[in-house]
Amino acid sequence: MPPAPLPLSAGWRQLPHYVWVGLMLLGLLVALHWVSRPGAVPGAVNVDRIEASVLGRDDIPPKPVGLPHVLDDESPVWRHRVAYRLDWPSALDYPSREGQRLALLLPRVDARFRVLLNQQEVYSVGWYASADRTILSGLFPYHIPLPAGLLADRPQDNVLVIEVQGVPLERSGLSPFQIGEHDPLFDRYRVLEVWQVMGGWMMAIASVFMGLISLFLWSSLKERLFLLMAAASLAHVVRLLLLLMLESPLSPEWHFFVYRLAFNLYVAFFCLFIEELFGLRMRVVRWLAYFLLVSGPLWLLAALYTESYTYARIWAGGLALLAGVSLAMLFVRVEWGRRINQDQTLVMVVALFTLITGVRDFLVLQLHFPGDADIRWMSIGSLALMFTLGWVLVQRATASTREVYRLNQSLAEIVARRESELRQAFEQLRVSEQQRAVEGERRRLMRDMHDGLGSQLVQTLNMVRSHRGVLDPQSVEAMIHHALEELRMTLDSLEPMEGDLPTILGTFRQRIAPALDSAGIALVWDVQEVPALGGLDSRGIMHLFRCMQEIFANVVKHSRATEVTVRTASDDQAVYLYVEDNGVGMSRDATGGGGGRGLGNLRVRASKLGARIRFYNANPGTGVEFRFPMQHPAPTEWADTGSGAV
Repeated sequence: MPPAPLPLSAGWRQLPHYVWVGLMLLGLLVALHWVSRPGAVPGAVNVDRIEASVLGRDDIPPKPVGLPHVLDDESPVWRHRVAYRLDWPSALDYPSREGQRLALLLPRVDARFRVLLNQQEVYSVGWYASADRTILSGLFPYHIPLPAGLLADRPQDNVLVIEVQGVPLERSGLSPFQIGEHDPLFDRYRVLEVWQVMGGWMMAIASVFMGLISLFLWSSLKERLFLLMAAASLAHVVRLLLLLMLESPLSPEWHFFVYRLAFNLYVAFFCLFIEELFGLRMRVVRWLAYFLLVSGPLWLLAALYTESYTYARIWAGGLALLAGVSLAMLFVRVEWGRRINQDQTLVMVVALFTLITGVRDFLVLQLHFPGDADIRWMSIGSLALMFTLGWVLVQRATASTREVYRLNQSLAEIVARRESELRQAFEQLRVSEQQRAVEGERRRLMRDMHDGLGSQLVQTLNMVRSHRGVLDPQSVEAMIHHALEELRMTLDSLEPMEGDLPTILGTFRQRIAPALDSAGIALVWDVQEVPALGGLDSRGIMHLFRCMQEIFANVVKHSRATEVTVRTASDDQAVYLYVEDNGVGMSRDATGGGGGRGLGNLRVRASKLGARIRFYNANPGTGVEFRFPMQHPAPTEWADTGSGAV
C-alpha cells in the first residue's frame, strides 16, 4: 500500500531554506522595480539638460550639456569651476510670488557647490572652505528651499545657477535634478536619504559586525576562511567610511588612492573567500585575486599620476570583470548533479540576486535604461549578501563547535571506558597485592614463631626428654613463660599502631617491666610525643621489639645496672629513641662496630627498620641511639667511633 501523501503545509515546511530565501528575494526584486519605476515627482520638473560655462573664463563660450555631466570627461580647463545656468521652466508658472513654496532637489552634485537664485546665494556646501580641505558631497542628496522673497515677479525672469568646484578623479559634476513644489520634493529627498545615506551606514555597520565576528571565529578556529572574510569586511568598512564622510581627513590624492585601494582589497579577498567557501580549489580565481592585489595599487598610482579618469574607469571595469569571471567560473564549476550543501546553494542564490542588482544599476546609471537612477538596488543586494555570508559563517562555526563537542563526548566515553578498565585492573592488582602481603605476613609470622616461640618450645621439650627423672619445675616454668612472652610479642606486633612510636614503646613496656622488677632494675620512662613513622608497620614493629628485647637482655645480664632510661626526641629531620643504663658500660670494640652476635643482630634489624643505630658511653653505663629519618629512610648503619671506651 503506497504511503499517504503529506499535507500541503507539511510539504512547504520541508522545503530547504535556500528556496524560502530565493522566493523572498524574488519578491524583493518585484518591490524594487515597483518603487523605482520611471516617473516625475508630482508638482516638479525634471531637469536633464542645462547650460554650462567655465567660471572666470569669458573666452570660453557656454554650451548645453546633458545630465549627468562629469567634469573628468571634459578638457582640463573645465575640471575646476563650472557654472550651470537654468532658465526657469515654463511649467513652474505662478500668478504671484507671494506664498510660493518652491524647492530644488539635487540627488548628486560633487564636490563643493553653491546655489544662486537671481544672483543671490541660497545654499552652499564647502564653497568657502580652505583649499587644503577635502570636501566630497557626491553621496548626499540635497533639498534646498527657494525663498519666495528672491523670486522674480514674472516666472520667466528667474535665473537659477549652480556653481561647482570639481576635484580631479572624483567624478565631479552635476546629475539630473528636480525643481518644483516644496513638499513633494522633500518627500522624495527623504526617500533618497534612506537609500543613499542610511543604506551606506547600514552596510558599514554590517561590515564591521561581520569583520569582528570573522576575526573572533578565526582566533578560535584558525580557519583561513574566516580570516579572508575578516579582511574583506574590514576593507569594505574603510571604503564605506570614506564614502560617507562629507569632509575627508585625507588629502584629495590620498582619499582617491585609499578609497579605491580599500575596494580593490575588498573584491580580491571576497573572491578568495568564495573560492575557499566552496572548496573547489580554483587556481585561476586565486591567481586573478593575487594579480588584483598586486596590480591594483600600481594602476591606481598611475591614474593618480596622470590624473586620467580613463585609468580609473579601466580599474573599475577590471574589478567588475574579475568579480563577474569568478562568479561565472563558480557557476560553471559547480555541478548541480553532484551534492553540494544547502549553505553553498544559499550563497549562490543570494550572489545571483546581488549580481542582478549590480547589472540593473549599471544599465540604468551608465547606459540610461528606463528606471530611477537615484535609487540604487546594489545597496540592498550588498546587504543581503553580507547578512547571508554572516549566517553561513555562523552556521559553519556552529557545525565546527558541534563536531568538536561530539569528538569531546566520544573522547570522554573512551577515557571513561579506559578508566573503568584501569580501575578493574587496579582492583585486581590491589587484591593480588593484598594476597601477596597476607602471604608475606603469614610467612613472616611463621618464621618469627619458628625462630622465637618454636625455638623455646623445642628447648623446653628437649629439656623434659633429657631430664625426665630430675625435672626442675622452675626451669620449665621459666622456659614456658619465655615462650608465652614470644607469643605475646608476636601478637602485639600485629596491633594497628600506625607508626606511633610512644604507643609501640608502651606496649613493649608492659612486657619488659616484670623482668626488670625481678632483676631489681628501675625503669625511667621519658617517652614524649613524636611524629608518626611510616616505616613502623607490623614487620617494623617486630624488628623494633627484637632490638629492644636484645638491648634489655644485655642490660639485665651484663650491665650490672640499677637503672635504665628510655626517652624519645625529634627535630625537623628525624625522630630519636634513646636507651641508657648506669651500669659498667661497653668496651670500645663494641661501641666502635665490633661486639658479639647480639650487637650484630641489632645493626641488621635497625637497618631493616630504615633507622641508624649507634652505641655511645653514657658516663656511667651504655647508651643506644636509634635515628629514624622523617623522609626517605636509608637502611644503613652508622656508629659513633668517637665515644670513650667503657
